Amino acid sequence: MYVRVLQIKFPNELAKTSVIALSRNVTKDHFKNGLMVRLHTDISSNSSMIILLWKTRELFEAARKKFGDRFVAEVKEMGGIITISEGPSEVDIAKEIDFSKFNQF
Repeated sequence: MYVRVLQIKFPNELAKTSVIALSRNVTKDHFKNGLMVRLHTDISSNSSMIILLWKTRELFEAARKKFGDRFVAEVKEMGGIITISEGPSEVDIAKEIDFSKFNQF
């Protein structure tokens, strides 16, 4: 599996709301193309983190080329400062997880 983590600092609340809506909209299509999980965390009033878990690095790279670079450019156009970390990932889950409380696409 492969993980990409985007940490974003926003100039204002409107930019933050817009970027999070854009992220949800863009990643909906990725679930059909190898994205397994998208996590969004509010770190502070002007900072968020988006974590994307992909089946493989190859599926991630295909999506990045198609949408990811454009998303990063749009965040920067809105005045966001974005830090990106990524790499191979090992994932463990509890057998008892109730996935019915998660949003599904």
